[in-house]
Amino acid sequence: MISNFLPHAHLENNWLLNIGSGVCELQIKGWKTVSVDIFPTPIQRHCFPVCASVEKLPFANASFAAVLCVGEVLAYCDPAKALRECARVVAPSGRIMCDFRSSRSLRYWFTKTYSRTADLIEDQYNGTPEPTWVYDPGYIRNILTSHRLTIRNVLGTHTWSALARRMGCSPTSSVGFEAALSHLTLPAQLADLITVVADRL
Repeated sequence: MISNFLPHAHLENNWLLNIGSGVCELQIKGWKTVSVDIFPTPIQRHCFPVCASVEKLPFANASFAAVLCVGEVLAYCDPAKALRECARVVAPSGRIMCDFRSSRSLRYWFTKTYSRTADLIEDQYNGTPEPTWVYDPGYIRNILTSHRLTIRNVLGTHTWSALARRMGCSPTSSVGFEAALSHLTLPAQLADLITVVADRL
């Protein structure tokens, strides 16, 4: 899916920054990918590994034609600082893709979390409780536009599964619920995970 939203790579700048890459190294035709992670071990075998925090990237301004901040990186950091850094290092006419957990998800209907600007929730990861941040889409949109980024696309993932979680289903059952009803599309704004595609002016 990522490659469908990337701009065409140019010979003068075909550098792609993948923030929070972990062990997954992107190999997209025409692009040279720099893999950033806060931990050195997962990226040690990547072609261009850099151990750094998204809140303070060690790159010059306008270094990259495209920046990816996906895989729920924003669930574990300050989105204002992270997206400011993404906007700083992307070149003019470049593109940013980021995703985040939405507080307007079906999962939070009629709870204190619903529509909050930011809220720290406890979720399950491999059976272990883990605190993660969720954000109102308007908050993320305002951060992006404040850095002269124009939003081009907004995509939603995990809509039916979000409803299943709200109904008390387990994470495993919710995934099955999503798969069974995936042919019925719900609006992106109801999704648990929102992906935003934005361009640098």
